[in-house]
Amino acid sequence: MFKKLWKWLIAAFKETLNLSWTLVGLVIATLTLTGSAQQVTGLATVITLIVWLLTLGFRNDK
Repeated sequence: MFKKLWKWLIAAFKETLNLSWTLVGLVIATLTLTGSAQQVTGLATVITLIVWLLTLGFRNDK
């Protein structure tokens, strides 16, 4: 169980690094916006990243 979790953490870290420029752009957009647009963009960024990482196994099936 621990080995499987460790492999997923490594894969999630690699995926996050692959998305780094996209995430930088989304963080800049969040910091640039004000009010409810900033909140919606920030929340959408976090939710999308979580869903992306949770569905990692579906995309990397061999």
